Amino acid sequence: MYSMKPLNSACIILLLFFSACTAPLYVAVPVDYTAKLNLRPDSTTIVLINQFDINQAKITNKKKLDVIKAGAVAAINYAGLEFRSLPHVKVINLIDTTAFTVNADSIKLIAQKYNAHYVLALKNFTADIGLSDIANYTSYYNTNTAVDFVFFEGNGIYHRDLKGNAVDAQSEQPYFGLLPTLLIHPTVKGNKQSIKTSAEHATENALQDYFPYTITHNRPLYNDAIFLPAIKEIQSGNLNKADSLLTPFLQDKNPQIASKAAYNLAVVYESEGDIDSALDLAQQSSDKYRNEYATAILADLKEE
Repeated sequence: MYSMKPLNSACIILLLFFSACTAPLYVAVPVDYTAKLNLRPDSTTIVLINQFDINQAKITNKKKLDVIKAGAVAAINYAGLEFRSLPHVKVINLIDTTAFTVNADSIKLIAQKYNAHYVLALKNFTADIGLSDIANYTSYYNTNTAVDFVFFEGNGIYHRDLKGNAVDAQSEQPYFGLLPTLLIHPTVKGNKQSIKTSAEHATENALQDYFPYTITHNRPLYNDAIFLPAIKEIQSGNLNKADSLLTPFLQDKNPQIASKAAYNLAVVYESEGDIDSALDLAQQSSDKYRNEYATAILADLKEE
């Protein structure tokens, strides 16, 4: 017969540790950001011009040259579309989409001629399609684009460099085997539409500081049994009720319980858009019992 031996203290501690470790639940927390940069508060006119000399790219293949030009035009046009979406903004597009000539006129004179407050100039545009991964004998590619704008004030003196880039999964997939990767692969000249779409994404990246945007954080929650009623309310969107259920635990004598409650409450406040309170509770969580959840949310909250 086998005899049962008493567990030593180390085994008991390990059992207690693993029994207390439960997998976290996650909640999606959308955070709305206001624009970092603002235009004039009243009516604003922006002129779009091209100062990108495509001949400097030294592209000899006519099809590729046509695609690069199409991508550059798409970038400028999308910039106009974006700015038009802002209130009280008028956009005047001076781009010659056929010849795509460089506008060498004085910024100040252009602004005076069109009664414009700003002039947005495209300075450079690049695009390529590169290998991103090889897995299971299949090759995957990305469309990579970059834009370089300069946003001038009407006086032609003050300006801001606006650079953006985009990396988009290439639609021409799959390419099976190593030999096709080396000999047959997607090229810029054969992918005008994907280059244009990626150019728009790069432009959006370049102009992002002028527009509000939303980021969704997937926040883990401590889901100890005592917190489950509050978590249920969080998941149902009843944040006030979750607040009232979590707050008493902030005074718990066990610092780990108090820390976990403070962290969960920080997520509640972040969900409500109360960033100051979320920061305060996240700091309390870290102070009461240092943990990686509080460290991560503190870093994000300081950016919000």
